[in-house]
Amino acid sequence: MKANLPLPLLIGLSLAVPAGAEEAEIVVRGRLKPFSGDAAFSTLTVGKPALEAAASLDEALKGEARASLFRRQSSLTANPTIQGLSLRAIAPSGAGRALVTLDGVPQNDPFGGWVIWAGLPTDAIDRARVVRGAGGGAYGAGALTGVVDMDLAPTQGGFSGGLDWGDSGNWGAQLNAGVGGLSLHYSRARRYGDAAVRAPQRGAADEGVSGDDDAVLAVWHREIGVHDLTLLAGTYDSRRDTGLSGATANASGHQYAVSLTRPTGDTGRGYRLQAWYRDSDLTNRSVSVLSGRTGTSLANDQFATPAEGYGLNAALRGESESGEWEAGVDARRSEGEARERFRYMNGMATRYRAAGGRTDVAGLYIQGTRRFGAVSVTAAVRADRWQATRGFRREDDLTNGAPVLDIHPEDAEATVGSARLGITRQAGPHQWRAAVYNGFRPPSLNELYRPFRVGNDVTEANSALKPEKLSGIEAGWRYAGEALSIDMGVFHNRLSDPISNITIGFGPGTFPTAGFIPAGGVLRQRQNAGEVRATGLELSARWRASERLNLTMSGTLTDAKMTGGDPALKGKRPAQAQAYLLSLGADYRVGETELGADGLFIGESFEDDLNRQRLSPASKLRLRAERPVTDDLSLRLTVDNALDADIPIQRTGEGILSYDNRRSVMLSLRYKR
Repeated sequence: MKANLPLPLLIGLSLAVPAGAEEAEIVVRGRLKPFSGDAAFSTLTVGKPALEAAASLDEALKGEARASLFRRQSSLTANPTIQGLSLRAIAPSGAGRALVTLDGVPQNDPFGGWVIWAGLPTDAIDRARVVRGAGGGAYGAGALTGVVDMDLAPTQGGFSGGLDWGDSGNWGAQLNAGVGGLSLHYSRARRYGDAAVRAPQRGAADEGVSGDDDAVLAVWHREIGVHDLTLLAGTYDSRRDTGLSGATANASGHQYAVSLTRPTGDTGRGYRLQAWYRDSDLTNRSVSVLSGRTGTSLANDQFATPAEGYGLNAALRGESESGEWEAGVDARRSEGEARERFRYMNGMATRYRAAGGRTDVAGLYIQGTRRFGAVSVTAAVRADRWQATRGFRREDDLTNGAPVLDIHPEDAEATVGSARLGITRQAGPHQWRAAVYNGFRPPSLNELYRPFRVGNDVTEANSALKPEKLSGIEAGWRYAGEALSIDMGVFHNRLSDPISNITIGFGPGTFPTAGFIPAGGVLRQRQNAGEVRATGLELSARWRASERLNLTMSGTLTDAKMTGGDPALKGKRPAQAQAYLLSLGADYRVGETELGADGLFIGESFEDDLNRQRLSPASKLRLRAERPVTDDLSLRLTVDNALDADIPIQRTGEGILSYDNRRSVMLSLRYKR
């Protein structure tokens, strides 16, 4: 981590090379090789340089893959519950509409689906392979808008690390050590930012944002004959002060995995078996804002959210000169509950709530690629069974112990089929591709059972939610020359039954189940809201203009609209879906010093489903300079938001605007041997 601001723009200046040209060179130790048929889809690889240059993992993905969290804010200071990742600006979600994996292990939280990005030491990751579009093959449930599959860095001996110093007291440290087949990775960071609400709207209720993170990941790798055995263990703790006095969140957890892989090698036959476990806990304090923003009062204390996730997956792989195939199964279970005190009166909680349940999803798939000279055809089919069971929501009166609400919703289940078909044609440096696909994402435990509050706005859960589904078609062209590379594509996606926060009432007033909503507050409920149709253009390019100068461009233009469902939503842009995202970058070398500049331009979006709470277009400039000090040491200076631009990230129902951080400076020292 080098800075504490969101969206560090186009940071991987060397990574706009079309993925189809790069995948053949990737060798992943301890895993099956990347499936070559993915080249028929919108794919790219975010490599080590981009990951190391970014302020956080999610920011690297934003710059390279035009990915997004639910809001414009980055994970460095954002509440954990909005850190879910989505690919393409179709309809971002706090739970995330993309599947994120590390060495094949899902990183999406078992309770909420979000990803605690600070829980993954960046130095432990070698690259991230991104496949946009619904995952109908090996990726499975959750890969609605695509998958981000991160590979572990190769196990190696020696020591490396770094220190970061910034203004406002920001700092960070990274340590990595390896001996034999064991690698240890540790990261620690403290980030401070400005009060999100600024004058003249700012009041005593508003405080600076901050983040405090530490994470450890240990990986042990050993070759046993023709097999590779990998053991993984990690832990993290991440705290956020989110800008309102008393509004804090803390996420913590562990993960463990064991993988046994037989690479295809010379025989052309291989397999992989994996079992994993992860647990998490979340505390989250929400506050209501007093009139005139003169202060806050505690509104909800989510003091525990214990959750566990379990998973198994197995895959058989066959490869030959004419093609490849893979067949596999996977199963996941998530269970957990939120425990919270709420309905505060005179500073004391008068109600207690516990809500949660269990979800299971299991699937099987088969996929294959066949080469016919310069043409390759890839296809995949899979079937999944999803169940939501043991759901409950219980509320008690803390003054007398009497039950107030005791709901046990009916179990839900669904069998979902998905598939994809793609074709590529290679002609020298040119590659054409076309694909169709569909996929699904089941609702998280958080969406099914837990209501939440932000300021005076309340969002109710909905145990009747069903999986959201996406179908799409896309086509593209890639060019990989010696000095110039281009990747261009168009897509049309249809998202059916999107889980959205739908406005159902305005305060002041008392509503069934939700209770009292104060003046200026909004009551929403998670609902399967009709359909979203999105048509988009994607373009990335890299030009090596000279021995010293590299220029990059990456952008997407998306027209996303709500259709069907509530007539009041027809034609509206989904909440948080920006109209465009454009990154421009330059990298210039002067002697041993490397200079970089990246500009990000973000299009208009809306905070709410009714498009009443507008977030204006914004832009941001990031500057950096890096120079080696010795053979083992390097020094980097980063200036984020160099022009001190105003970047709105949130607007409440009362019209209160929150902004991203102002200009920040970070000095980083790196040691590698």
